[in-house]
Amino acid sequence: MEPLTSLDLVVAEKQAIATDIVRLVLRHPEGQMLPGAEPGAHIALDLDGCVRRYSLLHTGPALDHYSVAVLRTAQSQGGSHFVHDQLAVGDQLRVLELANEFALQPDAPHALLIGGGIGITPLLSMVEHLQQQEQSFALHQIVHDATRQWPLAPGLPAQTHIGRSSLDLPGLLAAQVPGSQVYVCGPAGLVGAVRAAAEQLGWAKERIHSESFGAAANASDSPLRVTLVQSGLSIDVEPGQSLLDALLAAGAWTGYECRRGVCGACLTEVVSGTPIHRDSIAPALRGNAMCTCVSWAEGPDLALNL
Repeated sequence: MEPLTSLDLVVAEKQAIATDIVRLVLRHPEGQMLPGAEPGAHIALDLDGCVRRYSLLHTGPALDHYSVAVLRTAQSQGGSHFVHDQLAVGDQLRVLELANEFALQPDAPHALLIGGGIGITPLLSMVEHLQQQEQSFALHQIVHDATRQWPLAPGLPAQTHIGRSSLDLPGLLAAQVPGSQVYVCGPAGLVGAVRAAAEQLGWAKERIHSESFGAAANASDSPLRVTLVQSGLSIDVEPGQSLLDALLAAGAWTGYECRRGVCGACLTEVVSGTPIHRDSIAPALRGNAMCTCVSWAEGPDLALNL
């Protein structure tokens, strides 16, 4: 993938795709080609002072546009609300980063793609690539209700499931051909369920590739006492619950959007303690902060500037 410095692009299209989801098409103002990207890649956008990261819907060695999908979130600190309510066709946006932390593995006999909600977006570029290469794959989309499903092209080897309980994950994985690779993106609970089903079947961990919305607990995680320095509040958080969810449940005001450690909306300054970073943000951009949606800390104490 080509290195990218900051790049100013123009919003060529803005289209509602599903409930609370819009698709943006970004082009060079002079019609120039853009740096290529591989399936699973994302870009970082400067949205009126907020830096947010979104998966590219289309990828390739040479691109005449970048397209992303943006989900409106209730507690946005400006990113998704800015896109939905203020951004218009003809406006300029600055791309700050092009990166890929969720790449396809080459030469697998079959790819099983599982997307929960907006987590389908990085899988769409994978579908496009696998079709072009005439490689075997199947796509499963899971949504809370039918109004939130991504419109898929007719003829794709794809299924849409309304509610996670409608998909038999152990049965689905058991039916895969030997050597299949699984790519799952969505809430931490979905990623955890896929990994648990694979473990029960004796699959190697390396066959499961994921981006999650939230913190999937690690066996070595220990309970945390989180102190909010500005408010004086202390919160006990158990492994398996994201720091973000614990903060919100306690009434703390903190922004969030992607819930998978990509956009940076929940970055929070660490006053004391040692974070365990599980996000996809470059250390130089993260600074002395942590993504509360996916990251954890070495126990027992963590202090945040909230």
